[in-house]
Amino acid sequence: MNNLISILCKSYKGDLKRVIKLSKSINQYNKDNIPFYISVPPHDMELFEKEIPYYTKILDDSSITNNYEGWVGQQYVKSFFYKTKLSKFYLIIDSDSYFIKNFYISDFLVDEKTPYMVMSQHEDMLNWTDRYSRETLPFNPRDSFEKDYNIIKSKLNRQSKTYHFGPTPCIWNCEVWEKADNEFGIDNLLKLKPTEIKWYGELVLYQKRDYLPIPPLFKVFHYSQQYSFHKQLGWEEKDWDKQYFGIILQSNWDAPLKY
Repeated sequence: MNNLISILCKSYKGDLKRVIKLSKSINQYNKDNIPFYISVPPHDMELFEKEIPYYTKILDDSSITNNYEGWVGQQYVKSFFYKTKLSKFYLIIDSDSYFIKNFYISDFLVDEKTPYMVMSQHEDMLNWTDRYSRETLPFNPRDSFEKDYNIIKSKLNRQSKTYHFGPTPCIWNCEVWEKADNEFGIDNLLKLKPTEIKWYGELVLYQKRDYLPIPPLFKVFHYSQQYSFHKQLGWEEKDWDKQYFGIILQSNWDAPLKY
């Protein structure tokens, strides 16, 4: 392994402006100079190499997996990153994220063998949607949350409470994915349920890996209604940096680039 930990963003040209924002924030707040890799489709590499202001290397998706296209394909790239051997651990971060304060290796790893793992019962989102989904959303996210995890828990023979292992950024151990690939085949797992974040957390429990749980690293605005709600109450970006290292404005609802 070349590095103890790296940062990986899987992206494409449609999210270029968001990755530029993310890149600038990593350059500003990355106090331990953790290597920052961006993986994109082969036809987007030249564009990203030209436009992204800060990165360690732009990776070709096809060098990681042949199955890299579309929404499910990005999950394959993230999961198969272990094959690059660029680092022992890696921080998965999405294009629609950006840091708002300094971060260090010690924020992600307990020591050189033990990572922190984002692990909660999704309280931040589900508390809000339990109250406001009746007025603002056509569905209750709690229902699909439980259903998705029950499929994965059943496959790995785990009972008891349901935990959520996101949102991103998440700290992943390459050894977890390598062992899962050898035992089950990552292809088979993602075909059963294409949700890599849920698989990773459950695999850590299944493999009995060492970790320490932590709450989400970033504040996430999953829905435009949730964003508007906090804006109307007067929340500003500076109000989030005591609890969180950054902010995610999910691009699936055409969010602004910054809070």
